[in-house]
Amino acid sequence: MPRRARHPVAVLAVLAAVPAIGLAGLWVVADGRSDEVSVPVTSTTVAPVLPAALPTPLLSARRAPSPMVSDRREDILIDAVQPLAATVDGGSCMAMGVDDRLIAGANTTTPVIPASNLKVVIAAAAVEILGAGTVFTTKVVGPAPVNGVVDGDVYLVGGGDPVLSEQWYTEITPSHARPPINSTGVEALADALVAAGVTSITGGVVGDGSRYDDERYPPGWSDDIRRSIDGVAVGALVVNDSVGRNGALGSDPAASAAGTLTRLLEDRGIAVSGDASTGVAPADGVALATTTSQPLSAIVNEMLVTSDNLTAEMLVKEMGLAVSSKGTRVDGLQAVVDRLVQWGLSTDGVVLVDGSGLSRENRLTCEVLLAVLQRGAAVDVVGSGMATAGQDGSTLDGKFEQDGLTGVLRAKTGSLREVKALCGYYVSGDDEVEFVLILNGASAAGFAGPWDLLGAALLAANTSPSVDSLSPVAS
Repeated sequence: MPRRARHPVAVLAVLAAVPAIGLAGLWVVADGRSDEVSVPVTSTTVAPVLPAALPTPLLSARRAPSPMVSDRREDILIDAVQPLAATVDGGSCMAMGVDDRLIAGANTTTPVIPASNLKVVIAAAAVEILGAGTVFTTKVVGPAPVNGVVDGDVYLVGGGDPVLSEQWYTEITPSHARPPINSTGVEALADALVAAGVTSITGGVVGDGSRYDDERYPPGWSDDIRRSIDGVAVGALVVNDSVGRNGALGSDPAASAAGTLTRLLEDRGIAVSGDASTGVAPADGVALATTTSQPLSAIVNEMLVTSDNLTAEMLVKEMGLAVSSKGTRVDGLQAVVDRLVQWGLSTDGVVLVDGSGLSRENRLTCEVLLAVLQRGAAVDVVGSGMATAGQDGSTLDGKFEQDGLTGVLRAKTGSLREVKALCGYYVSGDDEVEFVLILNGASAAGFAGPWDLLGAALLAANTSPSVDSLSPVAS
């Protein structure tokens, strides 16, 4: 998205002088004649040839260059967003920018509970710290098979893949409206062992999640959250979000993953003698099978579109591992805060307790969140990874379904008790509008009204200014 610096528009007046052409009479002198011969004078006038009339006058406002039109659209947006700004009470905040500039705001430096809008910050930091092309590899490690027999345990080693799943888990059901997308099929590991000729394992499957620490739930997560699919246990080895076929949630991700692989192997005719367990793979183990995730850009897309809390928490620990060699929540969040400082942003009032935004102890400002959006663009990894208005299976499914918004507005939602948040991008002509609206307290319950006002303001910015609004003021 091209960035436009606002500047005065120079208007050039061009004056054309058209000469009139007249031909005077000619005096002819006859050769060899001593006497002058008087020749009658003939005067001929040729009408000047003028250019064809222009369809639009040279100085018409219809010839306004794009900066003039763009600036007028910005003025329209500033006026249109005032009703929204007026609804923002002291415990909430709003900020709107155009092409990296703040044009309107309310309480922009007030720390508020961001809910899942925090994921936008996590996504932006992860892309810079880890790299958009980074992939996550899960391995099966163990003794080399002899005549189809693996003598001993095999280890399922987690590589931090947050979307490692069975096919059934990726299908939308009444109880699972937003399953993971861009997932990694765990069945590929069992299929690879079959293809390698493995027929039996004398030991069991051991889940190894030692890449990260063993903190399963960030502080501030209520018991209700921990008992729901929104707050599943965090680890470096997780399959199906640790959700069983019966819908039960597992509290030990590595153990649940080991049990899943055991079942997949047995379903394919491989005999597994031992029970599923957890442990750390030996350093000299042989890689018997591997499966690799899609690039981080696709993982970020999954996190933002489905608001996947587990993905956010695992990315935080992966950033901690990358920066400090410690796969912990604390180290990962410190890496995020350090990145905000490197970006030149004020962290006054910023409190990060988790990566998902589930904790009510988190605090962000609209100023910081808008600045993070403005570091990127709607076409970058984070912007293009957001859900579009009306997108099926996303957090914007059924939202902003008006002409001009559907499929154009890109945003991340956020919801907690008495918290409603929305931030993202809207492209209008050559301009990109960045917006943040975070409602805290009782006003969050009536979020539909402010969201409607936001949509109306964005649509107003997408309206071409009238010729009269671009014309010089009459004297």
